[in-house]
Amino acid sequence: MKPEVTVSKDLISIDTKTALTGEDVLHLTNATAIDDRTGQDLTGKLLVNMASVKFGQAGMYDATISMLDENGNLQPLRQISIKISAASEANTDLTQPTRRQSVQLVQAPVQPQPVQQQPVQPTQQQPAQTNQTAPAPKEKPRKKKKGWFKKLFWALVAVLAIYVVWSGVSYYQTRQKIADQGTQIAELQRKNDSLGDQVDTANTQIKELRQNYKKTKNAVKNYQRDEDTYRQEYLNQMQQVSQSLATLKQQLDNQTQQSGIVYSILNGRLDNLQTTVNQMVSAQSADQAQRILNNYKWWQG
Repeated sequence: MKPEVTVSKDLISIDTKTALTGEDVLHLTNATAIDDRTGQDLTGKLLVNMASVKFGQAGMYDATISMLDENGNLQPLRQISIKISAASEANTDLTQPTRRQSVQLVQAPVQPQPVQQQPVQPTQQQPAQTNQTAPAPKEKPRKKKKGWFKKLFWALVAVLAIYVVWSGVSYYQTRQKIADQGTQIAELQRKNDSLGDQVDTANTQIKELRQNYKKTKNAVKNYQRDEDTYRQEYLNQMQQVSQSLATLKQQLDNQTQQSGIVYSILNGRLDNLQTTVNQMVSAQSADQAQRILNNYKWWQG
């Protein structure tokens, strides 16, 4: 049985500052899995293998959407691509237009000064009148304008100083975030490598588990053929299988994380087969041993 997997897109684009988990990939691609025979929704059992993806390093990588089949093997179902691009850092030109506007504001009021001197020329023909009214009122507004220009100049200097300080703080925070994300990416890569090792260990132990099941099945066949002749051989075979299962159990505890999904699946199958073997050892006849074996499904945990 191979479930039918559908995705809304098979290319995910991120930058070097971003890291993804398997759940992120399934969410971004809207991946779903349906049993082609029963129509059962198997989306919750999907896994993503990203062993070849190097987060934080630009490039095009392949990832595989997979699922554990009935035999406990990791079955690839759909391949997708992950494109990692370098992050953009072009933000320094945004402040230049405000600097140009501030320069124009300072230079613009200088031009009206010649215009204020032109009305003085007609007053030279009537010196008596100009001496009484013109000089005093025209000099005071000039002093006020000069004070306004100074205030504007110092205000612009203060704004520029604040901007420089803010830029420095923002640059430090950005570098700190990049360093933290680099640490997180390294940790994710380590966990991904560890998961790959656990999958390899799981495949090896599943093969040994199947071999023990075959030995048990063959021993029951011989026992049915001649109960008197193969009774002792059958018991010896069951004891060997039991010892082999105990060894596999110890290897599983030493080589895998006991909180992971791989450990949970293999541990359940080992316990299930061990219980069945113990029942078959106490069977009084070949038919009873065969019934016990028929009720056992080795892939169920």
